[in-house]
Amino acid sequence: MSANLKQKSVHALLLAFILASILFLLPDAAVDHEFGFTSSELEVKETVEKNATTTSYVNSEGTVTDAIDMGYATVQRTRDSAGQVIEEFYLDAAGNPVERYGDYCGIAYEYNDGDTVIRYLGADKKPMMLSSGYSAVVRTLVEGKATDDFYYDLNMQPVQCTGGYYGLHREYDEQGLNCAITYLDENRQPVICTSGYAVKTYLRDSEGTVIGERYFDTEGKPVKSSLGQYGELYQRDEQGRISQITYLGADGNPTPTNAGYTVMKRTYHRDGTADTDMYFDADGNPMVLSKGQHGIKRSGKVNLLLDKNGYVMLCVDNILNGFPFMVVISGCVICLLILLLPKKMSVFLTAAYVVFILYETLMFRETGDARTNFVLFSYADRFLTEQAVRVGVINNIWLFAPLGAGLYRIIQKKWVLLVPFLMSVAIETTQYITGLGIAEFDDVFGNTMGGWIGVLTAWAWLSRRKFSMDGQKTKEKKNEEIKLWQKLLSFLKEKLWYIFLLAISTIYLVINRFAIKKLDDASMLSTVFIIWVILLALPLFSELEFLGVKVKKEVKKAVEKSNEEVKASLNNLQQLVSQIQISNSVAPQFTITGGSLPSEERMDNLIKEIHLLNEQNTNKKTEKQDKVNIPAQNLELFKMRYGIEAKLNDAMDLIGYNGKNHISLVQSAYYLSQQGVLDPKCIDLLIQVVRIANRGVHGEIVDQKYLDFASEAYPKIIDALDDCKELIKKMT
Repeated sequence: MSANLKQKSVHALLLAFILASILFLLPDAAVDHEFGFTSSELEVKETVEKNATTTSYVNSEGTVTDAIDMGYATVQRTRDSAGQVIEEFYLDAAGNPVERYGDYCGIAYEYNDGDTVIRYLGADKKPMMLSSGYSAVVRTLVEGKATDDFYYDLNMQPVQCTGGYYGLHREYDEQGLNCAITYLDENRQPVICTSGYAVKTYLRDSEGTVIGERYFDTEGKPVKSSLGQYGELYQRDEQGRISQITYLGADGNPTPTNAGYTVMKRTYHRDGTADTDMYFDADGNPMVLSKGQHGIKRSGKVNLLLDKNGYVMLCVDNILNGFPFMVVISGCVICLLILLLPKKMSVFLTAAYVVFILYETLMFRETGDARTNFVLFSYADRFLTEQAVRVGVINNIWLFAPLGAGLYRIIQKKWVLLVPFLMSVAIETTQYITGLGIAEFDDVFGNTMGGWIGVLTAWAWLSRRKFSMDGQKTKEKKNEEIKLWQKLLSFLKEKLWYIFLLAISTIYLVINRFAIKKLDDASMLSTVFIIWVILLALPLFSELEFLGVKVKKEVKKAVEKSNEEVKASLNNLQQLVSQIQISNSVAPQFTITGGSLPSEERMDNLIKEIHLLNEQNTNKKTEKQDKVNIPAQNLELFKMRYGIEAKLNDAMDLIGYNGKNHISLVQSAYYLSQQGVLDPKCIDLLIQVVRIANRGVHGEIVDQKYLDFASEAYPKIIDALDDCKELIKKMT
């Protein structure tokens, strides 16, 4: 495969990955939790036909209507000959199956001696696996009370649910109210669940309403739950929903959680789903958490951070969570900056991005119990159906893409492919040891793939730049002499529309910064915010050529015009050289070989020989030697020779030449031309001037015609070498 075809294939692959990421990050259809009728605002209509009962919610006109707090409009119940319900199925107002709680569409019941088998059904009325990790529950009844629940898969094999237990046992007090739950393993023995406890007891008021709970281990000793609390006290709103949670210590008194707050107050949407959580201390004062938030707001499948006043904060986390596709845009922008900036700036940006990765994965997280998931591709079956899973997987990949690009930009060695893998393993290990998150193989795989994609991006970029270096020309020097106010005036005229849009959108966002309700809707504010982000990123793409697409034609035309003028200037110099017709036979040629300098030991021996000769000649009379008189023209030619050699050496150092053998000035010029940084038309002029200068350095008499030519050509050569150095600096 040719180099050009290989580059095009890589570009196509990267473009496909970017487009696929954006496609997978598109949010699910938004649900309006405030619109509609609640069950208390509707009437209930029930029809019975043989063994089937249909119960529907209807509005004042008798039309079947969805009850937003119930999650359905109609429930169909089928009964057996004994009048027991054997199936429930939920429908929306249009009569289509609807998922209740976003999980199942129906429930089937099977009654045995003392046991009830409960199976959850999908839209096709066939058993399905719940997101909780099971498909069926076998419930044991004692005196009509549910005492034991055990969980099974589709094949009726015992299965561990996502809570970390296989079943549970309920205990009841004298009033027949559930007072405790014990979680059980596959052998029906008490086990610590993922929340950190094995037994949960309930606290109830005089009316039997649960107002709190306490946690214990398998031996009945108080134990901490996931937030560091030993228990919780509840306050409820008029609908009976928990509106405030006070976290308790081992002594039963209010105590701060691992996150720092003691009290959490919750609000709800009209449909009963949780809306916001705000955090306070024991005295009711607002608490600020690790990322500066005072609370969270649920928006679809993500949580947005809130400030002290309950407004959505303008921060990186909210932008990335509220607009999932911003992860792709941010990753692309950071990769471009790493590749475009000078090497020192690229090193600094890569180091800063490593700090950002640690900030997102480890810093400022609340500690808890160690949790693991060592099943690779554990989310594969839910990737296409759950947007939250897709966001998590793609975020893990894009998180490490700029890191891979930065590493390869700096080092350009194959072993950098190992760095993303090792760094991800280190992060997951730290999360497991400290309890700062879930240690997962999926995260390691996603991070490693992201790092490799970043390395591939940097390789493609650097290869393309090296390939196109031959077509680059130096720009006119007169552009550097334009005064600053002229540049500013020209910029304002050309970018008037851009400045106007950026200013208007910025003012609008500043004025409405506290009016954001959610970031994933199609409101005017969200639309303006997206436009504002695009305007900020636009300058990065306005003068670039990427994946073969030219974005700004004006720049291309200006560069072509500049190249034509440079070509014309060099052609004039070439004609001048041709007219002079410097002949190599004017004077004999000398080849000076430098060789290596004498060692320190050799120098000491030579000094001793000099002293010995001085002693031998002490009786001889020596005449005072006059200073050597150097003709002015020879001295001027030496300065030219020295100036050219100094500039060439600087350019060779900048481009990173590390040849083992010393090369001549002419060889250096040819090397720079092969690298695409020195125009080939300048080499012949340089060679002729160096030849003239060499004759003057060796003490020969040089004709005035050659001196005039060298004096006129020397400044042009120096300018060309300076431009060569500037081009190398931009490349590196």
